[in-house]
Amino acid sequence: MIRRCRPLLGTFVEIAAPPGCAATVEAGFAAVAQVHRLMSFHGEDSDLARLRRAPAGTPVVLAPETMAVLRLALALHRESAGLFDVAIGARLVRTGFLPLPAGVELAACTGTSADLELRDDRRAVCHRPMLLDLGGIAKGFAVDRALAAMRAAGADGGLVNAGGDMRAFGEHAFPVDIRGARGHVERRWSLRDQALASSDNAASRRRRWGRTVTPHIGFGRPLKNRRVVAVVAPDCATADALTKIAMADPPLAARMLRERGGFVLGPAASEAHAA
Repeated sequence: MIRRCRPLLGTFVEIAAPPGCAATVEAGFAAVAQVHRLMSFHGEDSDLARLRRAPAGTPVVLAPETMAVLRLALALHRESAGLFDVAIGARLVRTGFLPLPAGVELAACTGTSADLELRDDRRAVCHRPMLLDLGGIAKGFAVDRALAAMRAAGADGGLVNAGGDMRAFGEHAFPVDIRGARGHVERRWSLRDQALASSDNAASRRRRWGRTVTPHIGFGRPLKNRRVVAVVAPDCATADALTKIAMADPPLAARMLRERGGFVLGPAASEAHAA
């Protein structure tokens, strides 16, 4: 396999493909870069920035990729009874995990995913002010888009790894080391024609207002899991999103994953690295 790595999505994205498939690797990186541009919380020209600048109740035309992610996010929000919520941006700003975007009145951002309407295939409406953050699902979606682009460019196999959110396709099985918080390998997995994602917050917890806060929220409180969650699923967007649900409600995540052909990988690790 040839391997290339670039900084994207706030992490390092690695793409592996058979020798002679350099063009397919470039197609994969282009697809990841497009998702990065459209769904960045920080970029002022992203679809998320356009949504937060629009007055409440105003339809905004979005890219098909953004609409696809929002459609999946809303389905997961409904199925998880609101546990998975991409309108978490305001809470992440308040706890210091995200910067306050220019021109935003934070106190007014009270909307949840239930206040987001997808009016048709291209238009979304925020019925209350909100700060959308797709960090819990867009990285996995970008991995899926990269694989689709590589296939379209002629690759018959490969791996895309975005900071531990990864997906493999083709006949090759990629050995994966799943590492614990102290860096030792807790489990090994052979990734073949499936996706794997992991989530933890041991390194990102901080003290604020005299208490510990984390970037993961469940049932209105910070999640401080002792173990890292790893999920295997047919696609990486599902794996990425379901790790967050599994951190808060493992039985619910297991049930949702069974219906999608996936599963929680058991006691997991802080990072998943293709060996």
